[in-house]
Amino acid sequence: MAAARHDRIGLLLATALGVAVLAARPSAIAQAPAAQGRNDAALQEVLITASRQADEAITAKVTKALRDDPYVFADHVGIETENGIVRVRGIVVDLSDLRRTLLLARRVAGRRHVINELELIPLGADHD
Repeated sequence: MAAARHDRIGLLLATALGVAVLAARPSAIAQAPAAQGRNDAALQEVLITASRQADEAITAKVTKALRDDPYVFADHVGIETENGIVRVRGIVVDLSDLRRTLLLARRVAGRRHVINELELIPLGADHD
């Protein structure tokens, strides 16, 4: 007898839950496309401008560090930053200038990559 009573309660509970799910489902289906449309519109309007400002700031910091250093002749050295990658380009006449320039660029850039595109042309070399 007790088993029959538990079966009846279980059947009533399952029926009540089924009705509740079916009653809630049409409203959820009707709202799903509208919510998805809002998310798509929001994703299409996102503009990323922070990387450009950060690149310019890194370039300015590295350039200032090179200009302020009394041991580096950096008049022929250019700094470019693109997507967080710092490129050091130009001509240096001394190996110590090359090392010091790269050291300062790496120190200011931090964890970002620094690409060496410096050309070492010693003063005693024959220039054409």
